[in-house]
Amino acid sequence: MQGEILPATPKQAAVVAHLVAKLLFVLVGHKRKINAEQLAEASSKLLASNSGFNAFLYYVEDNPIAVITVSRSAAIYAGGFYGVIEEFYVEPEYRSQSIGKRLLDRVIQFAGEQGWSRLEVSTPEKEKWKRTEDFYRREGFSGNSNGERLKLEI
Repeated sequence: MQGEILPATPKQAAVVAHLVAKLLFVLVGHKRKINAEQLAEASSKLLASNSGFNAFLYYVEDNPIAVITVSRSAAIYAGGFYGVIEEFYVEPEYRSQSIGKRLLDRVIQFAGEQGWSRLEVSTPEKEKWKRTEDFYRREGFSGNSNGERLKLEI
């Protein structure tokens, strides 16, 4: 599936929030209400700030169908700054078409441009989301000591 990956700007804050709301609904919607207005406000603030939060959108024919967000973090154990993938969502009808891989590759490229030593991602419940963990492992991520977070050395 050919498409275009673009960094999100504050103008796309509502689009980012909408896709993240879909992700949250799938992950925790059965446990709590998802407040789309709060998500849109947070997305707008984060994308407008210079806080180290970035988002990338995948477009197919001008339709945003996927998002990945990444934040800058720092730790001595990581040797300095590194990135944390915070949210990652691909519309169900576009999954298994390498769109997630393309977005992840873009974030890996971005991490290298930032001089980050690694990327980390927290995985959802392993029993229910095995495919998610398998995806990250297939893309080179390995386990951390606590087992809930995967890492990729850059």
